[in-house]
Amino acid sequence: MDAGPARSLGSVARRAAGALFRTATGYPRGPRPSGAMVSGWSGSRPDLRRRQRMTRREMAVWRWALVILTILVGLANMVDLPMEPHETYVVRTVEEMHDRGDWVVPYLNDVPRLNKPPLNYWLTALVGELANDLHRVAPWEGRLVSVLAGGGLVAVTGLLGVALASPQIGLMAAAIAASSYGTFYYTHSARPEMLYAFFCAVGLLWFVYAWRAEEPSMRWRWVLAMWLAFSLACLTKGPQLPIMLILACAAFTRLHVPLRPHSLALLRPLSGVLILLALNVPWWYALGERVGMATLENSQLGGALLRPRLLDGNPYYFYRTWQLVLPWVGLLPALIVLRRLEPHQRPALTWLALVVVLPAVALSFGPQERWYYMLPALPALCVLLALAADRFWHPHRLRRWMPAWLLSHGILMLGLVGGIGLMYAPSARWPLLGVTAILALAMLAWRQNRRPGGLSLPGWILITAALFMTTTASVAYIPQMWGMDRYAERAEAVRLARL
Repeated sequence: MDAGPARSLGSVARRAAGALFRTATGYPRGPRPSGAMVSGWSGSRPDLRRRQRMTRREMAVWRWALVILTILVGLANMVDLPMEPHETYVVRTVEEMHDRGDWVVPYLNDVPRLNKPPLNYWLTALVGELANDLHRVAPWEGRLVSVLAGGGLVAVTGLLGVALASPQIGLMAAAIAASSYGTFYYTHSARPEMLYAFFCAVGLLWFVYAWRAEEPSMRWRWVLAMWLAFSLACLTKGPQLPIMLILACAAFTRLHVPLRPHSLALLRPLSGVLILLALNVPWWYALGERVGMATLENSQLGGALLRPRLLDGNPYYFYRTWQLVLPWVGLLPALIVLRRLEPHQRPALTWLALVVVLPAVALSFGPQERWYYMLPALPALCVLLALAADRFWHPHRLRRWMPAWLLSHGILMLGLVGGIGLMYAPSARWPLLGVTAILALAMLAWRQNRRPGGLSLPGWILITAALFMTTTASVAYIPQMWGMDRYAERAEAVRLARL
Protein backbone atom coordinates (compact mmCIF):
# COMPACT_ATOMS: atom_id res chain seq x y z
CA MET A 1 0.00 0.00 0.00
CA ASP A 2 1.42 3.42 -0.91
CA ALA A 3 1.78 6.31 1.54
CA GLY A 4 -1.28 8.24 0.32
CA PRO A 5 -3.97 5.65 1.15
CA ALA A 6 -2.16 4.81 4.39
CA ARG A 7 -2.26 8.44 5.49
CA SER A 8 -5.94 8.64 4.52
CA LEU A 9 -6.81 5.55 6.54
CA GLY A 10 -4.82 6.88 9.49
CA SER A 11 -6.62 10.22 9.28
CA VAL A 12 -10.03 8.52 9.18
CA ALA A 13 -9.10 6.34 12.15
CA ARG A 14 -7.94 9.35 14.18
CA ARG A 15 -11.13 11.28 13.40
CA ALA A 16 -13.30 8.29 14.34
CA ALA A 17 -11.42 7.78 17.61
CA GLY A 18 -11.69 11.47 18.41
CA ALA A 19 -15.44 11.50 17.72
CA LEU A 20 -15.97 8.46 19.94
CA PHE A 21 -13.94 10.01 22.73
CA ARG A 22 -15.77 13.34 22.48
CA THR A 23 -19.07 11.50 22.76
CA ALA A 24 -17.85 9.59 25.82
CA THR A 25 -16.46 12.58 27.65
CA GLY A 26 -18.87 15.29 26.60
CA TYR A 27 -16.22 17.34 24.83
CA PRO A 28 -17.80 18.92 21.74
CA ARG A 29 -16.08 19.72 18.51
CA GLY A 30 -15.93 23.38 17.56
CA PRO A 31 -17.02 26.42 19.60
CA ARG A 32 -19.33 25.91 22.55
CA PRO A 33 -22.73 27.63 22.60
CA SER A 34 -22.56 30.12 25.44
CA GLY A 35 -26.00 29.30 26.78
CA ALA A 36 -25.72 25.52 26.82
CA MET A 37 -27.04 24.19 30.09
CA VAL A 38 -27.85 20.72 31.39
CA SER A 39 -30.13 20.59 34.37
CA GLY A 40 -28.81 18.61 37.32
CA TRP A 41 -28.56 18.18 41.05
CA SER A 42 -26.28 21.08 41.87
CA GLY A 43 -28.35 24.01 40.74
CA SER A 44 -27.07 26.78 38.45
CA ARG A 45 -23.35 26.59 37.72
CA PRO A 46 -22.99 27.96 34.17
CA ASP A 47 -19.28 27.17 33.66
CA LEU A 48 -19.72 23.57 34.69
CA ARG A 49 -22.88 23.16 32.67
CA ARG A 50 -21.09 24.33 29.52
CA ARG A 51 -18.68 21.47 30.06
CA GLN A 52 -21.42 18.87 30.36
CA ARG A 53 -22.43 18.59 26.74
CA MET A 54 -23.77 15.04 26.65
CA THR A 55 -27.45 14.84 25.85
CA ARG A 56 -29.84 12.72 27.89
CA ARG A 57 -29.81 10.13 25.14
CA GLU A 58 -26.01 9.96 25.06
CA MET A 59 -25.86 9.57 28.82
CA ALA A 60 -28.43 6.77 28.63
CA VAL A 61 -26.36 5.06 25.93
CA TRP A 62 -23.26 5.23 28.11
CA ARG A 63 -25.12 3.88 31.13
CA TRP A 64 -26.08 0.81 29.12
CA ALA A 65 -22.55 0.58 27.73
CA LEU A 66 -21.36 0.36 31.34
CA VAL A 67 -23.79 -2.51 31.89
CA ILE A 68 -22.24 -4.38 28.96
CA LEU A 69 -18.72 -3.62 30.21
CA THR A 70 -19.66 -4.93 33.65
CA ILE A 71 -20.78 -8.20 32.11
CA LEU A 72 -17.60 -8.44 30.04
CA VAL A 73 -15.39 -7.82 33.08
CA GLY A 74 -17.43 -10.40 34.98
CA LEU A 75 -16.62 -12.92 32.26
CA ALA A 76 -12.86 -12.39 32.74
CA ASN A 77 -11.33 -15.67 33.96
CA MET A 78 -14.79 -16.97 34.80
CA VAL A 79 -14.08 -20.40 33.33
CA ASP A 80 -10.64 -21.16 34.79
CA LEU A 81 -10.89 -19.44 38.19
CA PRO A 82 -11.10 -22.18 40.85
CA MET A 83 -14.27 -22.23 42.90
CA GLU A 84 -14.03 -21.34 46.57
CA PRO A 85 -15.86 -23.70 48.97
CA HIS A 86 -19.18 -21.82 49.11
CA GLU A 87 -19.37 -21.73 45.32
CA THR A 88 -18.78 -25.46 45.31
CA TYR A 89 -21.71 -25.92 47.68
CA VAL A 90 -23.97 -24.13 45.21
CA VAL A 91 -23.06 -26.15 42.12
CA ARG A 92 -22.96 -29.44 44.00
CA THR A 93 -26.39 -28.75 45.49
CA VAL A 94 -27.79 -28.08 42.01
CA GLU A 95 -26.32 -31.36 40.78
CA GLU A 96 -27.82 -33.33 43.66
CA MET A 97 -31.23 -31.72 43.20
CA HIS A 98 -31.06 -32.78 39.55
CA ASP A 99 -29.88 -36.31 40.38
CA ARG A 100 -32.71 -36.75 42.89
CA GLY A 101 -35.33 -35.14 40.68
CA ASP A 102 -36.28 -33.04 43.73
CA TRP A 103 -36.28 -29.28 43.23
CA VAL A 104 -37.82 -28.51 46.62
CA VAL A 105 -35.23 -29.76 49.12
CA PRO A 106 -31.61 -28.67 48.52
CA TYR A 107 -29.19 -31.52 49.24
CA LEU A 108 -25.42 -31.47 49.67
CA ASN A 109 -23.63 -34.81 50.00
CA ASP A 110 -26.95 -36.55 50.69
CA VAL A 111 -27.79 -34.20 53.59
CA PRO A 112 -30.48 -31.48 53.37
CA ARG A 113 -28.76 -28.11 52.98
CA LEU A 114 -31.07 -25.80 54.89
CA ASN A 115 -28.98 -22.66 54.54
CA LYS A 116 -30.43 -20.67 51.65
CA PRO A 117 -33.76 -20.42 49.78
CA PRO A 118 -33.77 -22.03 46.34
CA LEU A 119 -34.07 -19.27 43.71
CA ASN A 120 -30.33 -19.08 43.04
CA TYR A 121 -30.21 -22.88 42.74
CA TRP A 122 -33.11 -22.86 40.31
CA LEU A 123 -31.58 -20.18 38.09
CA THR A 124 -28.21 -21.94 38.12
CA ALA A 125 -29.99 -25.14 37.13
CA LEU A 126 -31.65 -23.25 34.26
CA VAL A 127 -28.22 -22.19 32.98
CA GLY A 128 -26.99 -25.77 33.29
CA GLU A 129 -30.04 -27.06 31.44
CA LEU A 130 -29.55 -24.56 28.61
CA ALA A 131 -25.91 -25.64 28.40
CA ASN A 132 -27.01 -29.30 28.42
CA ASP A 133 -24.71 -29.85 31.39
CA LEU A 134 -27.02 -30.07 34.38
CA HIS A 135 -25.59 -33.37 35.62
CA ARG A 136 -22.16 -31.75 35.97
CA VAL A 137 -22.43 -27.99 36.49
CA ALA A 138 -19.31 -26.13 35.37
CA PRO A 139 -17.91 -23.12 37.28
CA TRP A 140 -18.93 -20.67 34.56
CA GLU A 141 -22.50 -21.98 34.65
CA GLY A 142 -22.64 -21.38 38.39
CA ARG A 143 -21.31 -17.84 38.00
CA LEU A 144 -23.29 -16.68 34.98
CA VAL A 145 -26.32 -15.79 37.11
CA SER A 146 -24.13 -13.48 39.21
CA VAL A 147 -22.56 -11.90 36.12
CA LEU A 148 -25.97 -11.02 34.66
CA ALA A 149 -27.23 -9.85 38.05
CA GLY A 150 -24.15 -7.61 38.34
CA GLY A 151 -24.98 -6.00 35.01
CA GLY A 152 -28.53 -5.51 36.24
CA LEU A 153 -27.27 -3.94 39.47
CA VAL A 154 -25.27 -1.36 37.50
CA ALA A 155 -28.33 -0.58 35.36
CA VAL A 156 -30.49 -0.11 38.47
CA THR A 157 -27.85 2.15 40.02
CA GLY A 158 -27.88 4.40 36.98
CA LEU A 159 -31.67 4.56 36.89
CA LEU A 160 -31.73 5.33 40.61
CA GLY A 161 -29.37 8.26 40.12
CA VAL A 162 -31.55 9.59 37.29
CA ALA A 163 -34.73 9.27 39.36
CA LEU A 164 -33.25 10.95 42.44
CA ALA A 165 -31.17 13.68 40.80
CA SER A 166 -30.29 13.93 37.10
CA PRO A 167 -29.03 11.92 34.10
CA GLN A 168 -25.44 12.94 34.78
CA ILE A 169 -25.68 11.72 38.39
CA GLY A 170 -27.11 8.46 37.08
CA LEU A 171 -24.22 8.09 34.64
CA MET A 172 -21.58 8.77 37.28
CA ALA A 173 -23.25 6.46 39.81
CA ALA A 174 -23.39 3.67 37.22
CA ALA A 175 -19.70 4.21 36.42
CA ILE A 176 -18.78 3.96 40.11
CA ALA A 177 -20.88 0.82 40.56
CA ALA A 178 -19.51 -0.85 37.41
CA SER A 179 -15.89 -0.37 38.51
CA SER A 180 -16.31 -1.07 42.23
CA TYR A 181 -14.72 -3.94 44.11
CA GLY A 182 -18.05 -5.26 45.35
CA THR A 183 -19.38 -5.63 41.82
CA PHE A 184 -16.17 -7.16 40.47
CA TYR A 185 -15.74 -9.72 43.23
CA TYR A 186 -19.30 -10.99 43.40
CA THR A 187 -19.80 -11.20 39.66
CA HIS A 188 -17.03 -13.79 39.92
CA SER A 189 -18.91 -15.87 42.48
CA ALA A 190 -21.62 -18.51 42.20
CA ARG A 191 -22.99 -17.50 45.60
CA PRO A 192 -26.39 -15.75 45.73
CA GLU A 193 -25.02 -12.41 46.97
CA MET A 194 -25.20 -10.53 43.66
CA LEU A 195 -28.63 -11.86 42.74
CA TYR A 196 -29.86 -10.88 46.22
CA ALA A 197 -28.41 -7.38 45.84
CA PHE A 198 -30.03 -7.02 42.42
CA PHE A 199 -33.55 -7.84 43.61
CA CYS A 200 -33.17 -5.58 46.66
CA ALA A 201 -31.93 -2.74 44.45
CA VAL A 202 -34.87 -3.19 42.07
CA GLY A 203 -37.21 -2.95 45.04
CA LEU A 204 -35.58 0.32 46.10
CA LEU A 205 -35.77 1.73 42.58
CA TRP A 206 -39.46 0.95 42.31
CA PHE A 207 -40.11 2.59 45.68
CA VAL A 208 -38.51 5.77 44.31
CA TYR A 209 -40.67 5.52 41.19
CA ALA A 210 -43.74 5.18 43.41
CA TRP A 211 -42.63 8.15 45.48
CA ARG A 212 -42.14 10.28 42.36
CA ALA A 213 -45.32 9.10 40.62
CA GLU A 214 -48.01 11.74 40.24
CA GLU A 215 -50.93 9.49 39.32
CA PRO A 216 -52.32 7.19 42.07
CA SER A 217 -52.73 4.32 39.60
CA MET A 218 -49.05 4.44 38.63
CA ARG A 219 -48.02 4.73 42.25
CA TRP A 220 -50.05 1.61 43.08
CA ARG A 221 -48.36 -0.35 40.30
CA TRP A 222 -44.86 0.65 41.37
CA VAL A 223 -45.56 -0.26 45.00
CA LEU A 224 -46.77 -3.73 44.01
CA ALA A 225 -43.70 -4.12 41.79
CA MET A 226 -41.54 -3.12 44.76
CA TRP A 227 -43.05 -5.89 46.88
CA LEU A 228 -42.58 -8.36 44.04
CA ALA A 229 -38.85 -7.54 43.87
CA PHE A 230 -38.42 -7.82 47.64
CA SER A 231 -40.33 -11.12 47.61
CA LEU A 232 -37.92 -12.51 45.02
CA ALA A 233 -35.04 -11.32 47.19
CA CYS A 234 -36.51 -13.27 50.11
CA LEU A 235 -36.67 -16.35 47.89
CA THR A 236 -33.00 -15.82 46.99
CA LYS A 237 -31.36 -15.45 50.39
CA GLY A 238 -33.92 -14.61 53.03
CA PRO A 239 -35.89 -11.68 54.46
CA GLN A 240 -33.11 -9.94 56.41
CA LEU A 241 -32.17 -7.10 54.05
CA PRO A 242 -35.62 -6.71 52.45
CA ILE A 243 -37.12 -6.12 55.90
CA MET A 244 -34.45 -3.54 56.74
CA LEU A 245 -34.87 -1.72 53.44
CA ILE A 246 -38.66 -1.66 53.72
CA LEU A 247 -38.28 -0.21 57.23
CA ALA A 248 -35.92 2.43 55.82
CA CYS A 249 -38.53 3.39 53.22
CA ALA A 250 -41.24 3.44 55.89
CA ALA A 251 -39.12 5.70 58.10
CA PHE A 252 -38.59 8.04 55.16
CA THR A 253 -42.33 8.40 54.56
CA ARG A 254 -42.65 9.61 58.16
CA LEU A 255 -39.60 11.88 58.17
CA HIS A 256 -40.44 13.58 54.87
CA VAL A 257 -43.43 15.66 55.89
CA PRO A 258 -45.14 15.92 52.45
CA LEU A 259 -45.28 12.11 52.26
CA ARG A 260 -46.87 11.50 55.65
CA PRO A 261 -50.45 11.54 54.33
CA HIS A 262 -49.37 9.05 51.64
CA SER A 263 -47.45 6.60 53.85
CA LEU A 264 -49.91 3.75 53.45
CA ALA A 265 -50.30 4.39 49.72
CA LEU A 266 -46.51 4.23 49.30
CA LEU A 267 -46.13 1.01 51.26
CA ARG A 268 -49.46 -0.86 50.99
CA PRO A 269 -48.33 -3.32 53.69
CA LEU A 270 -51.35 -5.62 53.42
CA SER A 271 -51.06 -6.10 49.66
CA GLY A 272 -47.29 -6.38 49.96
CA VAL A 273 -47.37 -9.05 52.63
CA LEU A 274 -49.87 -11.03 50.56
CA ILE A 275 -47.50 -10.91 47.56
CA LEU A 276 -44.58 -11.97 49.75
CA LEU A 277 -46.53 -14.87 51.24
CA ALA A 278 -47.84 -15.99 47.85
CA LEU A 279 -44.32 -16.26 46.43
CA ASN A 280 -42.55 -17.72 49.46
CA VAL A 281 -44.95 -19.77 51.59
CA PRO A 282 -45.55 -22.60 49.06
CA TRP A 283 -41.87 -23.51 48.98
CA TRP A 284 -41.42 -23.11 52.73
CA TYR A 285 -44.47 -25.26 53.42
CA ALA A 286 -43.36 -27.97 50.98
CA LEU A 287 -39.86 -27.93 52.50
CA GLY A 288 -41.25 -28.26 56.01
CA GLU A 289 -43.39 -31.21 54.95
CA ARG A 290 -40.33 -32.95 53.47
CA VAL A 291 -37.76 -32.41 56.24
CA GLY A 292 -40.04 -31.80 59.22
CA MET A 293 -40.99 -28.48 60.76
CA ALA A 294 -38.79 -29.05 63.82
CA THR A 295 -35.73 -29.57 61.63
CA LEU A 296 -36.57 -26.49 59.57
CA GLU A 297 -37.09 -24.29 62.64
CA ASN A 298 -33.65 -25.17 64.04
CA SER A 299 -31.83 -24.50 60.75
CA GLN A 300 -30.38 -21.35 59.21
CA LEU A 301 -33.51 -21.14 57.07
CA GLY A 302 -35.53 -21.16 60.28
CA GLY A 303 -33.94 -17.91 61.43
CA ALA A 304 -30.85 -19.01 63.34
CA LEU A 305 -28.98 -15.96 62.00
CA LEU A 306 -31.86 -13.55 62.62
CA ARG A 307 -31.53 -13.61 66.39
CA PRO A 308 -29.93 -10.33 67.48
CA ARG A 309 -27.29 -9.92 70.14
CA LEU A 310 -28.32 -6.60 71.60
CA LEU A 311 -25.19 -6.14 73.71
CA ASP A 312 -22.84 -6.20 70.72
CA GLY A 313 -23.37 -2.98 68.76
CA ASN A 314 -20.16 -3.58 66.80
CA PRO A 315 -19.49 -0.67 64.38
CA TYR A 316 -18.02 -3.13 61.85
CA TYR A 317 -20.60 -2.28 59.17
CA PHE A 318 -19.92 1.44 59.42
CA TYR A 319 -16.33 1.14 58.22
CA ARG A 320 -16.15 -2.15 56.31
CA THR A 321 -19.14 -1.28 54.12
CA TRP A 322 -16.96 1.18 52.18
CA GLN A 323 -14.93 -1.79 50.96
CA LEU A 324 -17.77 -2.27 48.48
CA VAL A 325 -16.88 0.93 46.60
CA LEU A 326 -13.12 0.46 46.44
CA PRO A 327 -11.15 2.03 44.77
CA TRP A 328 -13.46 5.07 44.84
CA VAL A 329 -12.57 5.90 48.45
CA GLY A 330 -10.83 8.99 47.11
CA LEU A 331 -14.31 10.53 46.83
CA LEU A 332 -15.18 9.95 50.49
CA PRO A 333 -13.91 13.36 51.73
CA ALA A 334 -16.26 15.01 49.23
CA LEU A 335 -19.24 13.61 51.17
CA ILE A 336 -18.83 16.46 53.65
CA VAL A 337 -20.14 18.97 51.08
CA LEU A 338 -23.52 17.21 51.08
CA ARG A 339 -24.35 18.97 54.33
CA ARG A 340 -24.82 22.19 52.32
CA LEU A 341 -27.85 21.35 50.26
CA GLU A 342 -30.82 23.20 48.92
CA PRO A 343 -34.14 22.30 50.58
CA HIS A 344 -35.44 20.49 47.50
CA GLN A 345 -32.34 18.26 47.49
CA ARG A 346 -32.60 17.04 51.07
CA PRO A 347 -35.35 14.39 50.68
CA ALA A 348 -33.25 12.32 48.28
CA LEU A 349 -30.23 12.55 50.56
CA THR A 350 -32.34 11.58 53.58
CA TRP A 351 -33.67 8.51 51.78
CA LEU A 352 -30.19 7.44 50.66
CA ALA A 353 -28.82 7.87 54.17
CA LEU A 354 -31.63 5.74 55.64
CA VAL A 355 -31.06 2.99 53.07
CA VAL A 356 -27.39 2.80 54.12
CA VAL A 357 -27.51 3.56 57.84
CA LEU A 358 -30.53 1.53 58.97
CA PRO A 359 -29.20 -1.83 57.63
CA ALA A 360 -25.74 -1.01 59.01
CA VAL A 361 -27.20 -0.39 62.47
CA ALA A 362 -29.40 -3.50 62.37
CA LEU A 363 -26.57 -5.75 61.15
CA SER A 364 -24.31 -4.38 63.89
CA PHE A 365 -26.42 -6.31 66.40
CA GLY A 366 -26.34 -9.54 64.39
CA PRO A 367 -24.32 -12.67 65.15
CA GLN A 368 -22.00 -12.41 62.11
CA GLU A 369 -19.62 -9.87 60.56
CA ARG A 370 -19.74 -10.11 56.78
CA TRP A 371 -19.01 -6.93 54.83
CA TYR A 372 -20.84 -8.24 51.77
CA TYR A 373 -24.12 -8.32 53.70
CA MET A 374 -24.31 -4.62 52.76
CA LEU A 375 -24.04 -5.36 49.02
CA PRO A 376 -27.74 -4.45 48.47
CA ALA A 377 -26.86 -0.93 49.64
CA LEU A 378 -24.19 -0.53 46.93
CA PRO A 379 -26.46 1.49 44.57
CA ALA A 380 -27.23 3.98 47.35
CA LEU A 381 -23.52 4.31 48.17
CA CYS A 382 -22.69 4.95 44.51
CA VAL A 383 -25.39 7.61 44.13
CA LEU A 384 -24.14 9.31 47.30
CA LEU A 385 -20.59 9.41 45.93
CA ALA A 386 -21.82 10.73 42.58
CA LEU A 387 -23.78 13.50 44.31
CA ALA A 388 -20.77 14.40 46.44
CA ALA A 389 -18.50 14.51 43.39
CA ASP A 390 -20.93 16.76 41.55
CA ARG A 391 -21.06 19.18 44.49
CA PHE A 392 -17.34 19.11 45.22
CA TRP A 393 -15.75 19.34 41.77
CA HIS A 394 -16.72 22.83 40.68
CA PRO A 395 -15.19 24.07 37.38
CA HIS A 396 -11.98 25.59 38.73
CA ARG A 397 -11.28 22.71 41.08
CA LEU A 398 -12.05 20.23 38.33
CA ARG A 399 -9.65 21.90 35.89
CA ARG A 400 -6.89 22.18 38.46
CA TRP A 401 -7.00 18.90 40.35
CA MET A 402 -8.59 16.27 38.10
CA PRO A 403 -5.38 15.72 36.09
CA ALA A 404 -3.61 14.93 39.38
CA TRP A 405 -6.48 12.60 40.32
CA LEU A 406 -6.15 10.73 37.03
CA LEU A 407 -2.34 10.68 37.20
CA SER A 408 -2.26 9.21 40.71
CA HIS A 409 -4.84 6.56 39.93
CA GLY A 410 -3.22 5.82 36.58
CA ILE A 411 0.16 5.22 38.24
CA LEU A 412 -1.49 2.96 40.81
CA MET A 413 -3.28 0.96 38.12
CA LEU A 414 -0.09 0.71 36.06
CA GLY A 415 1.71 -0.60 39.12
CA LEU A 416 -0.91 -3.28 39.65
CA VAL A 417 -1.15 -4.38 36.04
CA GLY A 418 2.43 -3.82 34.93
CA GLY A 419 4.21 -4.82 38.11
CA ILE A 420 2.15 -7.53 39.75
CA GLY A 421 0.62 -8.64 36.46
CA LEU A 422 3.85 -9.19 34.58
CA MET A 423 5.45 -10.74 37.65
CA TYR A 424 2.77 -13.27 38.56
CA ALA A 425 0.41 -13.70 35.60
CA PRO A 426 0.65 -17.10 33.86
CA SER A 427 0.70 -15.25 30.53
CA ALA A 428 1.93 -11.73 29.76
CA ARG A 429 -0.83 -11.16 27.20
CA TRP A 430 -3.49 -9.71 29.52
CA PRO A 431 -1.14 -7.50 31.58
CA LEU A 432 0.38 -6.06 28.40
CA LEU A 433 -3.05 -5.34 26.94
CA GLY A 434 -4.05 -3.74 30.24
CA VAL A 435 -0.96 -1.52 30.32
CA THR A 436 -1.57 -0.45 26.73
CA ALA A 437 -5.22 0.41 27.43
CA ILE A 438 -4.36 2.38 30.59
CA LEU A 439 -1.69 4.42 28.80
CA ALA A 440 -4.05 5.11 25.88
CA LEU A 441 -6.83 6.29 28.21
CA ALA A 442 -4.46 8.53 30.14
CA MET A 443 -3.01 10.09 26.99
CA LEU A 444 -6.44 10.77 25.50
CA ALA A 445 -7.68 12.34 28.74
CA TRP A 446 -4.60 14.51 29.08
CA ARG A 447 -4.85 15.69 25.49
CA GLN A 448 -8.54 16.55 25.69
CA ASN A 449 -8.16 18.33 29.02
CA ARG A 450 -5.58 20.70 27.52
CA ARG A 451 -8.12 22.01 25.04
CA PRO A 452 -10.33 25.02 25.85
CA GLY A 453 -13.03 24.04 28.33
CA GLY A 454 -11.38 20.77 29.32
CA LEU A 455 -13.19 17.58 30.21
CA SER A 456 -16.55 17.47 31.94
CA LEU A 457 -16.93 15.77 35.31
CA PRO A 458 -18.85 12.80 33.83
CA GLY A 459 -16.02 12.43 31.32
CA TRP A 460 -13.43 12.25 34.10
CA ILE A 461 -15.52 9.74 36.04
CA LEU A 462 -16.01 7.59 32.94
CA ILE A 463 -12.29 7.55 32.19
CA THR A 464 -11.42 6.72 35.80
CA ALA A 465 -13.97 3.90 35.77
CA ALA A 466 -12.45 2.62 32.53
CA LEU A 467 -9.02 2.61 34.21
CA PHE A 468 -10.35 0.61 37.14
CA MET A 469 -12.24 -1.87 34.96
CA THR A 470 -9.26 -2.38 32.67
CA THR A 471 -7.13 -3.11 35.72
CA THR A 472 -9.54 -5.57 37.32
CA ALA A 473 -10.11 -7.40 34.05
CA SER A 474 -6.34 -7.74 33.63
CA VAL A 475 -5.51 -8.90 37.17
CA ALA A 476 -8.46 -11.33 37.19
CA TYR A 477 -6.07 -13.84 35.59
CA ILE A 478 -3.47 -13.56 38.38
CA PRO A 479 -3.82 -16.29 41.06
CA GLN A 480 -2.31 -14.08 43.79
CA MET A 481 -5.14 -11.55 43.42
CA TRP A 482 -7.69 -14.19 44.42
CA GLY A 483 -5.62 -15.76 47.18
CA MET A 484 -3.42 -18.77 46.73
CA ASP A 485 -5.51 -20.74 49.23
CA ARG A 486 -8.25 -20.94 46.60
CA TYR A 487 -5.85 -22.63 44.20
CA ALA A 488 -4.45 -24.81 46.99
CA GLU A 489 -7.96 -26.02 47.79
CA ARG A 490 -8.78 -26.68 44.16
CA ALA A 491 -8.23 -30.41 44.42
CA GLU A 492 -10.71 -30.68 47.29
CA ALA A 493 -13.21 -28.44 45.51
CA VAL A 494 -12.89 -30.52 42.34
CA ARG A 495 -13.43 -33.71 44.27
CA LEU A 496 -16.47 -32.32 46.07
CA ALA A 497 -18.08 -30.91 42.93
CA ARG A 498 -17.06 -33.88 40.75
CA LEU A 499 -15.45 -31.52 38.24
